[in-house]
Amino acid sequence: MPSKTVTLEIPARQAAKYEAAFDEYIEKIDRSLERNKRTQERIDRLKAETAVIRARLQARMKGLCGRNF
Repeated sequence: MPSKTVTLEIPARQAAKYEAAFDEYIEKIDRSLERNKRTQERIDRLKAETAVIRARLQARMKGLCGRNF
């Protein structure tokens, strides 16, 4: 679908309110993206830590039982 541009003439006060609302919305999106980035970094770190713990447990179980689990 092709994009379209629409021009409206509205009072300056109303335009300022719209602009402030858009700016606030964009700030919320930016904060959400940053929070998602931090969450993903934490998930990745926990996955790596879990992999290390799992490898240690598997090695210990192999040593104790002589086989992999």
